[in-house]
Formats: sequence, structure tokens, C-alpha cells
Amino acid sequence: MEFSLLTYNVLFNRACRELQTVISSSQPDIICLQEVETNDKNLKEIEKLGYKLADYSNSFIKFGNIFGVATFYNSAMFGFAESNRINLPKSFTEIFLTFWRVFRGGNKPRTILETNFQLKNTTNQITVFNVHLTPFATNQARLNQIKAMADSMVKKENPILIAGDFNYPYGRKKLEETVAEHDLKEATANIPYSFVRKKLWQYNLFEKILSLVARLFPQKFDQMKNDYIFYKGLRCIETKLVDLEFSDHFPIVSKFGFLE
Repeated sequence: MEFSLLTYNVLFNRACRELQTVISSSQPDIICLQEVETNDKNLKEIEKLGYKLADYSNSFIKFGNIFGVATFYNSAMFGFAESNRINLPKSFTEIFLTFWRVFRGGNKPRTILETNFQLKNTTNQITVFNVHLTPFATNQARLNQIKAMADSMVKKENPILIAGDFNYPYGRKKLEETVAEHDLKEATANIPYSFVRKKLWQYNLFEKILSLVARLFPQKFDQMKNDYIFYKGLRCIETKLVDLEFSDHFPIVSKFGFLE
């Protein structure tokens, strides 16, 4: 039995308007979205594309709207079992930003969304972790956030998938060591980059400053890889980048099979 998973940072919900095009090109069975607007109206619009919402978790408030991660699934193939939210430790920068966001009217803790599915008409179960790690932090801070999943992962005997925006484009050795400690393999090893440079008007002030710095190293910053899919207890059949620029991230789809 084979199934596929799509991970996609939809750029503060902007790419949701084109989600049908992305889905039509890949036909995923599980969809992990980041930076998606989590109000009922928007989540129901996504469900109209032929998927059921498993769960969502709020991460931050921007433009007066609440954004987070959301996981959807093909109900003809999977049944929803349960979900859990894992609160992530904050980096120093995020602690500072928390005060700013509260001053501006609200803040939400950054989380990882853990969802458990049952493959229909079988005893096979899988656990999917939908991830959006902090963008303004050191790699060590992001590694600490990854390790926050460890307690939940070690309790799982069923296959595991971890997908999303790790905001981890460089210094991959420590990342590889961390996931290897938990017997995880990378499905996205063949994907060299996943980031699309945003248009200048899409940046906030802090991002505009970073963008000006990035222009000093155009090739390096145009080839950033922030999005990953890791797996355990499955076989990875193929992974492909979907060449559609509706967001500042490319959609990525991996196809998996259960071990016999």
C-alpha cells in the first residue's frame, strides 16, 4: 500500500488561493501546511478540495490574523485517530518578539502538531508531525525544538513522518546527527533547495534588512533549503519538488510504502 504526503509553507495563507493547482499536480493523501490562516472559514475552504481537517495548531498573530500549522488527510484512505500539540522552547529572539507581539495585540506559542492516522481496512497506523520551527534563532535553538518531539517519538511503535518548514538552511551536520539519533531517514535528501526569494513588498521591516544583506550573497541565499521530510518505519519511494511559485517555499511531495 502506497500513500503520499505534501508539505507546504503557504506564505501567510497567500498560496491557499492556488492550492487546488498544487494538489492537482501531486494528488497527496496527507497535507501538512504551515503559515496557514486557522479560522474556520479558511479551513473549510481547504476541505472543499477533497480533504478532511485532522487538526490545526496556532503559532502566531500577524496582520491581525492567526496563523499556524494544519494537517489534512484523504478520508478514503485514512481515518483520524488523535492529535496532540507539542509546545516548543523559545529562542532569545522569539522571547523578544513575544513582548512585541503582545504589545501589538496578541501572541501564540509556537507548536508542533502531532497527528495519528489509521490506514483504513488495516491495522497500520502512522504518526505525522507537522513542523514550523522559529525563523529568527540559531540552529542550536531549532535543534532544541526538534528534540522537543523526542519524548513523543520514542513512545511510538508505528511509522513516523516529520514534515514542514524547519528554517534550517545551513549547518546541516548537527541536524543530520540529531535525526539519526532517532533512526530517522531523510526523504528530501535529493531536494537541493526549497526556498523562493520573496518580492520586496512581501517582507516586513526586519526581513527587508536581511534581504539587503542576502543580496551580497545571491547564489547562496537563492538556494536555501528550509523544508524537510523525515521518516521511520516506512520505505520512501520518491520525493519531488513541485515547481510552482505561489509562495516563498516550493511544495514538496514524498511517496511512501509500508514495510512488510
